[in-house]
Amino acid sequence: MKLHLGTLTRLYTTLLPLEEADEDVVAGAVSAWRHWINKELPHALNWEESPTAPFETVAVGDKAWGALVASVGDQLRLPDLWLPGEHDFLFQVRDLAEREIWVGSSRELLRAVQDLSVDTAGHETVLTLARRSLEFRLPLARLP
Repeated sequence: MKLHLGTLTRLYTTLLPLEEADEDVVAGAVSAWRHWINKELPHALNWEESPTAPFETVAVGDKAWGALVASVGDQLRLPDLWLPGEHDFLFQVRDLAEREIWVGSSRELLRAVQDLSVDTAGHETVLTLARRSLEFRLPLARLP
């Protein structure tokens, strides 16, 4: 299982078929998607989409991920995407790849993982990525 920390533009440019992967087109679609979900939510979400924003993709072993999910529950099991922000949230939405996904809060993810007493490589990886998501205002995505 892999987690990607970085802009949604970079994420969807790599996920979409090559003929649809024009970065400017994807950036416009991400901007429109953000505007649309912000109209539907009680508070606006804002995250970094600069082409120079940092990014990384990290593998988390399936066994380590399973142990974390068993300990944390829905905040780790449900979301395919965690967005940074001041509020805690969990909602379902159709993403740019036309998948129905759950979106969670990086802040809530950090709280849930911080409170665990486990000390595994997977735990440290998710903890670090949740912190970076908040620090750099970057989305964190579970790759399909």
